[in-house]
Amino acid sequence: MRHRAAVAMSGGVDSTVAAAVLRDAGYDVIGITLKMFESVMTEKCGGRDCVSRAASSAAVLGIRHYAKSATEIFSLKVIKPFAEYYMRGLTPNPCVECNRWVKFTYLWNIACALDCEYLATGHYAIIEERNGEKCLVRGRDQRKDQSYFLYGIKRNVLPHIIFPLGGMEKTEVRKIAGKLGVPSAASPDSQDICFIPDGNYPRFLKEYGAVGKMPGHFIDENGRFLGLHDGFYNYTVGQRRGTGVYGSTRLYVTKIIPETNEVVLGTLEKARFRRFTVSDLNMLADIPDGNFSSRVQIRYRHIPADCTVSVKGNSAEVILEDPQFAATPGQSAVFYDGDRVLGGGIITEVQY
Repeated sequence: MRHRAAVAMSGGVDSTVAAAVLRDAGYDVIGITLKMFESVMTEKCGGRDCVSRAASSAAVLGIRHYAKSATEIFSLKVIKPFAEYYMRGLTPNPCVECNRWVKFTYLWNIACALDCEYLATGHYAIIEERNGEKCLVRGRDQRKDQSYFLYGIKRNVLPHIIFPLGGMEKTEVRKIAGKLGVPSAASPDSQDICFIPDGNYPRFLKEYGAVGKMPGHFIDENGRFLGLHDGFYNYTVGQRRGTGVYGSTRLYVTKIIPETNEVVLGTLEKARFRRFTVSDLNMLADIPDGNFSSRVQIRYRHIPADCTVSVKGNSAEVILEDPQFAATPGQSAVFYDGDRVLGGGIITEVQY
């Protein structure tokens, strides 16, 4: 009897090739497309056009295809927290929450209802067995590796996840798509957040109704007035461009204070942090009691840094061996042992 796998199909090249790879490996493949929002005209994952594109690709591959609505859970678990985080002076990562709640919880439940043993996506990461345990590890293509976004998968679900593209380079994937003749073969890679295709977060927050124009002050670390801004939500820790404030040295956003609508600017040295706390931990490996050493990645393109981690319940204290630029509250901190993801959480407070 063939193993049955559900594949999250967005209509893009990666998910289409993932389905093809599993089909060719002998799996009974079912393509599932989640429609996650109605109002945004976009070809990105979850948009109104992705269903027809995914259906066309599934027809070429000769596999079953279903479309399911995920608008309610996407709004509740991704869009609403996105707006709330910004209004708390945090910089959220909606892709992490989408993976956590939509793809690998909601979609996994749909896959189970269809009697699927596995759920596959087009992510560039690998599920590998080590010492009798399924582990999440980095993808082969280091330029495309997406393991950072996947730490929120529940540990007990890992044995049921397949990433067919994890051992491939992106160039290989496009070659396969070209040979298949699927509509997505030449589609560009997604760059921006799916529900904000133009990347204009402040505009989205205004249209969502979370904010209006909120004149406030830029200040230095001593509270000295440096200039005016239109709202703290326009800025993120580590930002340099777009403040309109200039001095004898380059100034970076070092802190956001939503309670007073103030944005603190400082030198590069003040934008580098040595300690931070992490909440909402999700661990994918057993860790020793007390402190443990790891390498932590604090944003997608960040090179992991050596650190010591002290876990306390569902949170952790992290001390970096060397200060790192722009440890940003709201972003994810993901812990690695070599190429293996140990787990991660959300950065809350940061300290120099």
